[in-house]
Amino acid sequence: MEPQETAPQDPITTPNKPAVTMAAALVTCVAMIAVALIIIMHPASKTGTPTATTEQSGTPTSIPAEVATLRPSDMNHVRGDLSKAQVLIFEYSDSDCPYCQRFHPVLQQVVNDYQGKVAWVYRFYPLTSLHPDAYNEALALQCASQLGGAKAFNTYLDAAINVTLNPDPQSTTMLTTIATSQGLDATKFNSCMTDPATATTIQNSIQEAQAIGAAGTPFSVVVNIKTGKQIIIPGSYPIEDVKKDIDSLLQ
Repeated sequence: MEPQETAPQDPITTPNKPAVTMAAALVTCVAMIAVALIIIMHPASKTGTPTATTEQSGTPTSIPAEVATLRPSDMNHVRGDLSKAQVLIFEYSDSDCPYCQRFHPVLQQVVNDYQGKVAWVYRFYPLTSLHPDAYNEALALQCASQLGGAKAFNTYLDAAINVTLNPDPQSTTMLTTIATSQGLDATKFNSCMTDPATATTIQNSIQEAQAIGAAGTPFSVVVNIKTGKQIIIPGSYPIEDVKKDIDSLLQ
């Protein structure tokens, strides 16, 4: 198994601790127990985006069913035949992530080998703290899908996944060059890249990935369309392991 690439945490500093008397410590302990009992007796209600069920280690064991479902926004990010697919693989990915680059041909091969039984759905999770141009590449991918559909999106992704760029005018030109090489209109592509709606699409996908517990990339969820059964793949796994997971869902 190859690991995920995770965003670095902010450094934590520990202040100097003042001396505490035994009496003060006992009072504090009693207070903490009282607060804990109040929380247990009166749990707060949960609101906002549904979160995933997680293992003790923090790795999700499942994600909410409404997230592990094909949506209209996914339709131009699909590789495979949705009319035949029995299993969907939802991948939250960063096109500048080296582990995503290694996992990319694995999923390509999976879609080919299962001959229509498996379709792959790409979702955006650029880790900008590690890859400064990943967000721009996500915008470019979304624009490719809007202008040319799933075929243009997948062709663009196959090109972008093997290119690492820096966020500067030269890289922006390169993104446009990739688009025009796929037959996309440069003016429309550049307009899409600066459209606030495109940025909103990427940001929504990032927030969703964070809410379901995706600590890094690649983060994939394999789902049986009929039964809803899920298997989480939290990293870049060998094709043999991925196929075992798929086969267990097809049984």
